[in-house]
Amino acid sequence: MNTLIEHEAQLEQLSSELENLITHSGVVGVDTEFLREKTYSAKLCLVQIAIGERQYCVDVLALENLDWLRNLMTATNVLKIFHAARQDIEVIYQTLGVIPTPIYDTQLAAAFCGGDLQQGYGGMVDERLNVQLAKSQSRTDWSRRPLSGEQIKYAAEDVIYLERLHDLTLEQLKENGRLQWYQNELESYYELDKYQTDPQKAWQRLSGGNLKIKKQYLLQALAEWREVTAQERDIPRTWVVRDDKLYDLVHHEPDNVNNIQDLGIFGRKSSAYLAPQALSVMKEVKVGEDRIWRQVAALTKKEKSICSAAMGELKAVAEQLGIAQGLLATRKDIESLFRYRQSKKLLRGWRLHVIGQKLLDFIKACDS
Repeated sequence: MNTLIEHEAQLEQLSSELENLITHSGVVGVDTEFLREKTYSAKLCLVQIAIGERQYCVDVLALENLDWLRNLMTATNVLKIFHAARQDIEVIYQTLGVIPTPIYDTQLAAAFCGGDLQQGYGGMVDERLNVQLAKSQSRTDWSRRPLSGEQIKYAAEDVIYLERLHDLTLEQLKENGRLQWYQNELESYYELDKYQTDPQKAWQRLSGGNLKIKKQYLLQALAEWREVTAQERDIPRTWVVRDDKLYDLVHHEPDNVNNIQDLGIFGRKSSAYLAPQALSVMKEVKVGEDRIWRQVAALTKKEKSICSAAMGELKAVAEQLGIAQGLLATRKDIESLFRYRQSKKLLRGWRLHVIGQKLLDFIKACDS
C-alpha cells in the first residue's frame, strides 16, 4: 500500500507506526528525493519510508514539523535501510541536523558480496529479485507541485524492496565472512565531517601544486571567500565564480575592479558587488613561507608501469576475495601509495591486512 502524505493531519497513521517501531524495535526502508542544482545545500523534497508492506511518500515541503522524522533517524533501535546512503545522509543532516543511526546500506553490502560498488538500486533489484523498475521519473524536478501519480509510484518503488535486499545481502555477508569488513567500512558513514563543508578547507577541492607560493595563498583565500559567499547566499559555489575563473584571478592578479571586470570573471549583474569583494580578499592575503599544495611531478613511464602492475595485483585480490575492486582501492589510491609510501585508506583498518601491506611491499620491490 502506497500513501502520499501532504498535510500534517495525514501524519497520524505514520506517526503511530513509527512510535510502535521505536518502542519495540524494527526496520524501515528509507529514501529521499531532493534538488541541489540551485542551492548550496541540497533541498529535501520528499521522504519515502517503507514499513513492512506499506510505503509512505511524505511531502516534506508541505510540512512544517519534521520532529517525527528526526526522532526516527535518531532512534537507535530502528534500523534505517538505504541504498547508496551517503547522499541521503547528507541531505538529512543538512535538513535536520542529525546523522541517521543505525543504518544499513544495500549498495555497500552488495559490493562486499561481489557486486558493483556503484550499482544502482534498480539494477540491484533487477539482478537479485528479477524485478524491473520504471525509469520514467529518474530526472524529475521533485520540488514542483503537485506531484503526479507516476512520481509517487516511482518514489514508492525506491523503498519497496529495501528490506528484501537487506535480508539477502546480510545473509551473504555472514556466509562469506565479510560482515565485519562491511561494518568497519560503514563506520565512516557516521563521521560528521563527511557532511560538513568548512570554508577554511575549501582549497582542498582545488589543485595548486604548480603555482608559485604567493599564488597558492591567493587561491586558498579566494576559495575560502567563495565558499563563505555561497553558503551565506545558499547558492552553488560555481554561481559565485567557477574554478577556472578563480585560477584566472590568481594568474592575472588584477589590482583594481575594472581589471577584474575586463577579465570577465563574474556575471554582468554580480560583478558590481563580487569584484570589489574578491579584490579586497586578494589585497589582504598574507603570504606564508610554506607551500600549501605539494608540487607533484608527473609519473615516469616506469613509474606508471609499476602502478599498472599494482592495479593488476589489486584486481587479482578482489577476484579472489569476491568483492568489488573499487572497495579495495582506486588507481589514484595506488599512485598515492607509490609516491608517498603511505595511505590513510590502504594502510589502516581491514584493508591493511587484506591488500594494503601487500601492495606496499610489491611497490617497494618493483621500485628498488
